[in-house]
Amino acid sequence: MGNDDALSDQHPKGPMPVLIRASNGKSKRNRSDKIKMSTIVEPQDLDSFYTRFADICKSGMVALKPRDRSKKKAKAKKKKAAS
Repeated sequence: MGNDDALSDQHPKGPMPVLIRASNGKSKRNRSDKIKMSTIVEPQDLDSFYTRFADICKSGMVALKPRDRSKKKAKAKKKKAAS
């Protein structure tokens, strides 16, 4: 077996597919609730994949509530900045 055969996979002839993995972020304590998924995306499909991925992320943020910024906290910050 020649030296060229051992290193042939380090110089591919074309772009390689991308492996994308994701999980729902559950910790080791909640291992049974953890969901893992992965997909392989071809290089020519990366733009459309990331466009759809961004749309999904944005749709998930609709249910989030804005932070409660009370007037007391705003006044305390102004006092601190003035000092």
